[in-house]
Amino acid sequence: MRVVFMGTPEFAVPSLEGLSAAFEVCAVVSQPDRPRGRGLKVAPTPVKVHALELGLKVLQPARIRDSEFLEEIVGLAPDIILVAAYSRLIPPAILELPRLGCVNLHPSLLPRYRGAIPIQAAVMNGDAQTGLTTFLMDEGYDTGDLLLQVSVPIDPEETGQELSVRLAREGAQVLVETVHGLHAGTLVGRHQPLEADYTRPLRNEDLILDWALPAPRVRDFLRALAHEPAALTLWRGQPVKLGRAEVRPGLQGPPGTVLGLEKGKGPVVATGQGAVLLKELKPAGKGWMDGWAFVQGRELRSGERFGSN
Repeated sequence: MRVVFMGTPEFAVPSLEGLSAAFEVCAVVSQPDRPRGRGLKVAPTPVKVHALELGLKVLQPARIRDSEFLEEIVGLAPDIILVAAYSRLIPPAILELPRLGCVNLHPSLLPRYRGAIPIQAAVMNGDAQTGLTTFLMDEGYDTGDLLLQVSVPIDPEETGQELSVRLAREGAQVLVETVHGLHAGTLVGRHQPLEADYTRPLRNEDLILDWALPAPRVRDFLRALAHEPAALTLWRGQPVKLGRAEVRPGLQGPPGTVLGLEKGKGPVVATGQGAVLLKELKPAGKGWMDGWAFVQGRELRSGERFGSN
């Protein structure tokens, strides 16, 4: 079984490791190296790093439709192409190449949460479960025939990052099982419903917390984005990133107002309905700190406002 794997971020690494242990991975395709981090130094993608450690051939086309890249993929003669978080639509010339098709691993129960941020969307909406889906890729965006689907519960305190790590690990096994099923002829695709929920990439303005949301929605918004890219608010005119929070029902005040300080824990801030205890904050230019350290280090007082100058 000759496999070509396509993926870029850390989420795709467990899939690469699982596939390389089970099949012949003849090449790995990843996004080009790009500037990353505070120093904007050019760095390889996580998938490239692990592929090289495994001794695998790595391809990094600037454009996936380039004729030179297409010729190289054709020459590899893959039986199947597997995709996990590659972040580019695959052209028909590649989709039609392998005899078993091109298969994508998606971290949701499609057709729910098609698109760019299925993990964050599930947490942000307070869902009790999400899942993993493998599907046969077509020219649409997460629209192909469904293969395997596995439900995964979401812990009420779990962050988007934590859930991503867990889904990546479980998704690797789902992808391997999918390949075995297709190879044995025991797995057949089924059409997706036309109705779907779509998610789009987060923009900077999408990270700004709306304090008028009810307290449970505020908590879920914060944990969905913790700790990267992290929700944002203003405090004393400066941006502050927010991490985990706990709901404090029964308290009320103007949204964003500090209602009190829980000793040893942090500030309690009013929302549109109820309040939240801020457990983790990251001031501009500083590292993450717990809520009480933020209170003590900045002499935060009741009556101050988050989200305004």
